Formats: sequence, C-alpha cells, structure tokens
Amino acid sequence: MGKLADLCWQGLTLQHVSNKKIVVPYLMFILMALLFELFLLVLFIGTVYWSYLFGVKPSYDFFISGGVLGLMIVMTVSVLVGVLKKPLKSPKMDERQNTSETEVKCPS
Repeated sequence: MGKLADLCWQGLTLQHVSNKKIVVPYLMFILMALLFELFLLVLFIGTVYWSYLFGVKPSYDFFISGGVLGLMIVMTVSVLVGVLKKPLKSPKMDERQNTSETEVKCPS
C-alpha cells in the first residue's frame, strides 16, 4: 500500500516530468483549484456565521463537508509546494537529450 501511495504522490507532483510545456499548465490548474477551494472556504465560514446568527443549527453533514474541504486545501497546498520545488527544464534541453545516443533500447 505504501508503494501505491508513493506512486500516486510522484504522479501528483510530476516528479518524473520537467518539461515547461507540461508543468506550467499543471501549475495553473493547481492554482485555480486552490483559488476555488479558498472561495468555498469563505462560503463555508459565511454559512457558519449566518446560521448561528439566525439560530439555525447545521447538520453533522455540513461539518463533515467542512473537514473534507480542509483536507482538500491541505492536499492542494502540499501538491503545489511539491511541484514548485522541482527544477524545470526548457523544451530545447529535452530535444537535445532525445538523440540516438541516449535512446534506451528494449531487450528482445
């Protein structure tokens, strides 16, 4: 199970991908997800405030969804930090590395 979690983390943080054409749009996606989650957090806090202001007690499902939202924010921030720590390569570096000398041949 630990190996599966490591593979999932490597996929989420793009540890084996360093091409700017892939990493930059992925970073934009992660930033938009974080922005949306922060918007949901503001709505959640506003709903808690208004419900207690008017004396309405939210259900347990509401508080569970707040916990899930908190976990989502933690996961998004950790993925964002993991991706930002990686060095990026320019696409021209990748073209130079894809010469016939560096090709890996599969054994038959």
